[in-house]
Amino acid sequence: MNLFAWTMAWRETRAGWRHFVYFVVSVAVGVGALVTVSAFATSVERTVTREARSLLGGDIEIRTSRPLSAEGQAVLSEVQSRGYRMTHVSELIAMAAVPGDAQGAPAGHTTQVVELKAVDPAYPLYGAVGVEPAQSLAALLGVRDGCRSQPCPGAVVQESLLIRLGLRPGDEIKIGQATFSIRGVITKEPDRMANAFSLGPRVVISQAGLQAAELVKPGSRVRERYLLRAGGDPVLLPLVHELRGRLAAESARVSTYREAQPQLKRFLEQLTRYLGLVGLTALFVGGIGVATTVHAFVREKLQSIAVLKTLGATTPLVVQIYVVQALVLALVGSAAGALFGLSVQGALPSLLRTTFGMDLLDQLEFSGRWGDWSGFLVVAKGLALGVLTALLFTLWPVLAIRDIRPSVILRRLTVQTPDSGSPGKTRFPAWRRRPTLDPLRVSASAVILVGLTGLAMWQAGSWRVGSLYLGGLLGAVLVLHQAARWLIRGLRALPPVRSLVLRYALGNIHRPGSQAVGVMMAIGLALMVIVSVSLLERALVEQVTTTRPTDAPTYFFIDIQPDQREGVLELLHRHTGTSGLEALPLLRSRLAAVDGEAIKLEAEQELPNDRPDERRRAWYQTREYVVTVLENLPKDNVVVSGTWWTPGEPSETPWVSIEEEAARSLGVEVGSTLSLDVQGTVVSAKVRSIRKVEWSNFSTNFYMIFSPGSLEGAPFTYVATVHTEPGQDLPLLQDMVVQFPNVTGIHIGDVLDGFARMLDRLSMAIHAVAFFSLISGVLVMATALSATRYRRLYESVILKALGATRSTIARSYASEYALLGLIAGVIGIGLANVLSWGLLEYLFDLSWSFQPSLLVASLLLTILLTVVVGFFGTYGILGRRPLAVLRYE
Repeated sequence: MNLFAWTMAWRETRAGWRHFVYFVVSVAVGVGALVTVSAFATSVERTVTREARSLLGGDIEIRTSRPLSAEGQAVLSEVQSRGYRMTHVSELIAMAAVPGDAQGAPAGHTTQVVELKAVDPAYPLYGAVGVEPAQSLAALLGVRDGCRSQPCPGAVVQESLLIRLGLRPGDEIKIGQATFSIRGVITKEPDRMANAFSLGPRVVISQAGLQAAELVKPGSRVRERYLLRAGGDPVLLPLVHELRGRLAAESARVSTYREAQPQLKRFLEQLTRYLGLVGLTALFVGGIGVATTVHAFVREKLQSIAVLKTLGATTPLVVQIYVVQALVLALVGSAAGALFGLSVQGALPSLLRTTFGMDLLDQLEFSGRWGDWSGFLVVAKGLALGVLTALLFTLWPVLAIRDIRPSVILRRLTVQTPDSGSPGKTRFPAWRRRPTLDPLRVSASAVILVGLTGLAMWQAGSWRVGSLYLGGLLGAVLVLHQAARWLIRGLRALPPVRSLVLRYALGNIHRPGSQAVGVMMAIGLALMVIVSVSLLERALVEQVTTTRPTDAPTYFFIDIQPDQREGVLELLHRHTGTSGLEALPLLRSRLAAVDGEAIKLEAEQELPNDRPDERRRAWYQTREYVVTVLENLPKDNVVVSGTWWTPGEPSETPWVSIEEEAARSLGVEVGSTLSLDVQGTVVSAKVRSIRKVEWSNFSTNFYMIFSPGSLEGAPFTYVATVHTEPGQDLPLLQDMVVQFPNVTGIHIGDVLDGFARMLDRLSMAIHAVAFFSLISGVLVMATALSATRYRRLYESVILKALGATRSTIARSYASEYALLGLIAGVIGIGLANVLSWGLLEYLFDLSWSFQPSLLVASLLLTILLTVVVGFFGTYGILGRRPLAVLRYE
């Protein structure tokens, strides 16, 4: 570039640095949000990679949904003989109870659903379990005195269990048929499966303690994990393929530490992706502030530009000066934002631990060190995004320099129409102007569109997500722009009002050169993001917590054994008085083949995240199915294809009915053949019907239902549901724990409350980043006020000279800002309602509901915010004396 351009850019910036404070801050806010999220994502990826073995608990994991058979155990014993260390972990849901003679439990809190984990002395193979007091886990879980002066096994628990049951270390707790002594509190569990949703606190016991509890029965819901460790850095894939083949009859999933914690990685990848897109929205909103700043600065420099052109400077050289200026300012703002993001990202792990709970992030150790190129890449990406965004939004207003004619500017003969957007351009009557297509502006528009698309795809890491995001954003911007212009035209068409305050406020909004459209777009876009997230959260929470049918069950009782079925039903009837209670048979299975084509168990893990359709298909192929045998069509199920069987109808082969979404994902039609692995036995059935299931009715629903007689002799367990009235819960649970300790009662309300809390935490994380968008919108407003500061100052002293009081001028400004906030709020809230309706209707398949309290509160806060920002932006003008200003005119 020309050295003269750099020199002039420096002089212009140094002389008018106050004009560019908002430019720099607008870029810094957006880049700060992006770098914060990107740095955290990089830290997570590096930490997960570094601690992959600890996250899985071994080099190889063998996972099944039932205890291994003798043949499977023999395979593992043979592998151990090769020098591999092994540990066995069992995980299941159970009921913990305070023994009847224990003291200190709060009233109504003598039972609690817990996530039970049974380990052997070799656990853990990698990492360490954090326990207070600091002792070896094997010693804490062993059998020793402590339970009513009798030897008993120990347990370590999460602190939340002690709080809920009013216990403390040293007290007793009953699980199943065994009594345990609480000997410690878990502070860290290295291989806990990552999940933002938990059914209850964690309790860790020994495998011997699990056997004493007698909780694992045929068909019980239990996850068995066998972890292997090899010394050094062995080649694991040959052993993995061997185990997959030799344990195929066990329906075992075999994976290596490189595939450790796919749920955690996938969840955090998606979270950081969408938080990053919200941060990119903040950067784009800040881009509006950049464009506003440059536009206002060019208008103030009309005479300087005219002089430069008169002295021989070419238009490209003048454009180059202001492009260089924008580039330097964008670098400064991006660097400031990157430094802020890096300084803040270290606080994100602890914040997310608090937000999402111990079971999600406590197994990760964030060192905060940047010893590789990852940190430099994050900073480079943030700098690039900030600079490119600033240049893209600078391009359009800088092109207006081409229209500046020195003769017109210097003679003060310029005439602008009320809607003029280009400084210094001579306007002619509309009938004399012919529409022309400016190739350079068209090219600039194309560059801006392509540039924004590239930035969105880069941040999203997916062309599909980036394109959808940018399409939605551009649509929102266009709607905001047109709505703001129409409303301003509507204000202009209103008849004159009698009040001087309102007349002056309305005039400031629709007058030539007003920045009202840009302010409304920025604030409206930020408000749209925040209100949309709030509406989605409320709709989802309302769907699962407040729209439950009145006859919805209160409890699900699972793992009921065949010989316990009648006793459990009789106990439920005795406590609730409900007659006609039923217990449905359950069977756990995996899909083995579809129309003779075998299913690959590891398919889902091998697919990238940007192929959602294939991931959904793989999820349906590899998940565990809980199937049942029913004679009649369940409540709220509708057959959409095929026919339901009639009682007693003969069939040569078993029939099965499948849910429509599962059928669509698996490519199944009526007449297709499904083969399921049931406890090591493959059962095949023909699809008789495809059903639409109403999952929100809180009844016991199934993806697959078999016809009567299809699964004769299978090891069924049963599930029973019951609706209880207030006061019936505690006696029912106490009797259930005493008479049937292996049966687990899950309270639907507690599950839904946990889901609601999870949604609230997710929305809080998104709101935190969306707040950057709101800050950017506020900066755009402050930029607009700064750009029109001298005009406002001049007009205010004229009004004072004509007799207006400071109070009158202040009220007119307040009215103007309130109107801006009102219009921007109405537009943003309207778009948020449309967006949330579309997402709920077409993505979540849920009904949309009007939320007047949320919308009114959002509108009032927006008006208040714009008034406050406007007040601080123009407060200094009100105290200026007319003589001190007018003497310079």
